[in-house]
Amino acid sequence: MDSNKQNLINKILYRAQYRGTKEMDIFVSKFVNSIIDKLDHKELVSLDKLINFDDETLVKLSLGINTKNFEDTVILQKLIDFKNKY
Repeated sequence: MDSNKQNLINKILYRAQYRGTKEMDIFVSKFVNSIIDKLDHKELVSLDKLINFDDETLVKLSLGINTKNFEDTVILQKLIDFKNKY
């Protein structure tokens, strides 16, 4: 694995664990850990954008609200499916 991809993975994993509220730390880190090994570089970039939304926006996206705010429908659907599963 190239170092750029690994650096991006490390950045995503860190951001997923330290969001501000414990509930979102748990939710986002479990989501990220469930998919991160299966993503290519482009999808990792999209995931990085997704997890950098504020908590309120991320919750709305996971509920399928205001989904036009995020262009990668594949990653967004993974988030919605994860939320519905748990």
